[in-house]
Amino acid sequence: MFMSQSSLRVVSGLPFVREKLTQLYVARVRGDMAAFAAGFAVDGVFHLLGDPRLVPEAGPRCGRAAIQAVLESLFRNYQYIDGLLVDMIVDLNAAVVRRHVTLRSPATGAIAEFEVAEHLRLRDGEIVELVQFMDTASMAVLAGRI
Repeated sequence: MFMSQSSLRVVSGLPFVREKLTQLYVARVRGDMAAFAAGFAVDGVFHLLGDPRLVPEAGPRCGRAAIQAVLESLFRNYQYIDGLLVDMIVDLNAAVVRRHVTLRSPATGAIAEFEVAEHLRLRDGEIVELVQFMDTASMAVLAGRI
């Protein structure tokens, strides 16, 4: 049986990239870091900017396995309470995401809110590089490291 044109939906270009990124962020909020890391190119890089003496997860991680591991560590050490994807600007080769998150530290029980900005470089619908900008000094205070 043939599908009618009205039931066939082809998504490509910017709508495809935007939809794919949205689904990856949904997986991240659910704590499914394997699904989020699968959105990276095989040689992809995740880089949380900051001092690794304050936040051990800071610094670049290369490859899906290393990205998944560092994201799982972040999710474990800074439990996600709530969040909002404030804005997403998408082009075929790059995207910028701004989020507002509420996190709790299992180490201290303290809760704090953070603004997060992320710059993504994309290739063929996959993340080549994600650089995360976040107040890592406040993350260290939240975790009781300083």
